[in-house]
Amino acid sequence: MQDSADRILSEYSFYRDGSTELRNGLLEHVQLFDKKALRGGHLFRVGDRSDSICLVGSGNIRVYVSGMSGRGVLLYSVRAGEICPINMRMVLARSVALANADVSSDLVAVVLNRGGVRDLSTRFSEFHRFVEQSVADRFEEIIVRISDITTRSVDHRLIDLLLEGFDMSENEHPMVEMTNDDIALAVGTAREVVNRKLHEFERLGALKLGRGRIWLEDRTALQALMKPKRSTRIAS
Repeated sequence: MQDSADRILSEYSFYRDGSTELRNGLLEHVQLFDKKALRGGHLFRVGDRSDSICLVGSGNIRVYVSGMSGRGVLLYSVRAGEICPINMRMVLARSVALANADVSSDLVAVVLNRGGVRDLSTRFSEFHRFVEQSVADRFEEIIVRISDITTRSVDHRLIDLLLEGFDMSENEHPMVEMTNDDIALAVGTAREVVNRKLHEFERLGALKLGRGRIWLEDRTALQALMKPKRSTRIAS
């Protein structure tokens, strides 16, 4: 177990660059994350409590809020070498979760118990600084995301997300693998809106849709959809 935990924790700068004392102390307090214990892929839901934080080696955790209508907004994703401030708050303040968190199917992680979090925070300044910086970075990320949702159209947010995915695709024919639910969460709108927009883009020849997959057909046509539409109002 120690070898596996060491590989996972090596994704974290405070562990890689930390003293032998820090590394050994951390290994004493962690155990491998067991996905079998999850309920439907949920790490936690609003109102849940937790006595440990999750440290990610690979895969990701999506943290989001959702309303009664079913519309959700992604706050941030936790990837290898990152921590979730909401999860940290639950542990240190013994408070309930203020958002939901789902794990990816390929998540590999360890969990660090409350005693370990407090011990490391007290004894090692590098761990404490890492936590502080992580909280500051997430706060900035959330502000930027909220600003994006409130100032830019759904079309623009959706097309930006798709273009980013296509640019990261290693396929000869660029492809994004995401469900409409995942896309809706990422751009902060309803699933029905995403479905309607994607089919509209497909009719215009910019995309080709499949089950959980979207192929890029015409980048120029897709980018053109972000241009402001001219008014058709006739002057009197």
